[in-house]
Order: sequence, then structure tokens, then C-alpha cells
Amino acid sequence: MIEIRPARQSDADALCDAHVEGWRVGYRGVLPDELLDSPAFHESRRTQWAGAWWLRDDHQAVFAGVIDGRVLGFANVGHERVDGVAREFGRGEVYAFYLHPSAWGSGLAAELMDAGLTWLREQGHVDAMLWVLCDNPRARAFYVKTGWAPTDEVSMWDGPQFAGIRLPEPVAELRYAREL
Repeated sequence: MIEIRPARQSDADALCDAHVEGWRVGYRGVLPDELLDSPAFHESRRTQWAGAWWLRDDHQAVFAGVIDGRVLGFANVGHERVDGVAREFGRGEVYAFYLHPSAWGSGLAAELMDAGLTWLREQGHVDAMLWVLCDNPRARAFYVKTGWAPTDEVSMWDGPQFAGIRLPEPVAELRYAREL
């Protein structure tokens, strides 16, 4: 049974696992294996999630996707960020959206996306945007299936920065948008 609910502090480890494993499987061949397989990568994400940053920020929400009592994914949405700062007015943004690979194809992703978009509408947004790696056909197909459309805007992303591991060169991200 699928359940979508606001994330809780007690979900931090499972949210981290969904995040890390989603990256490790979804970005294999796109990002360097040394980054994806690095213990420092997992540790940095674990520290981030344990900090419960989402519980202290009124400009965003994190929804946990649960199947049969197990947290297997999340949607992190909020007000669009401009130069790293969330704007209360304007469009909404999907900051992060990940599922543990064991939940891929389960229907959880569509329900998580619906919850995130509902929250954005409730905040008064009439449209939303997100960024996705250009070399991520699985995610791009999902976004199109759920009503998103690619725009012409491309950005270069430097990737995560931790423990001396960096991407050899930035990777391209494509902006998607949709009406709410």
C-alpha cells in the first residue's frame, strides 16, 4: 500500500538511503563511479538528512513516499530559488525528487509528484520548474509523463562538493516547467 505524508525526523535514514541509492543507480555512467561509490558521498548525505533541515524551513516541504510501511522516496518542493534564495512569490520549484530503485515502477513516483504539486498550488503558485540532468532519460520521461515540458534553458552543474571528490567537469542540466 502506498502512503504519502510529510517527512519526519525519524525518516532521515530511510530518506538518505533512497537519495543515495537513487543516485547510485540512476546516475551510474553519468557521474563518476568514484563519486557514487565513495563512502564520503554516503556519509555527507547521511549528515545532511540527520540535520532535519526540512523541518526548519517554511519555504519548502519534504514528502515521504511509503510502501507497505517502508519509506522509499521523497519529494522536496518549495518556492523557486533565484541565486540560491527562495522567493515566496513567483513560481514553485521541485528541488529534489528521488526514489529508492526498489520502488521504481511501483506508482510511488506519481503520487509523490502529486503531493508536491498540490503543496505548491496551496502556496499560491500557478506554475513550477525543476532541473534534471540532460543525460537522465528515465527521469526526463517520467517528468514528461506527469505534465512537465522541457524548456530551452540549460545550466551547467558542478555537482556535489565533498571530501575532495568533484566532478571532472560540470554536467548539463535542462530546465522543465509546467502549469499547476
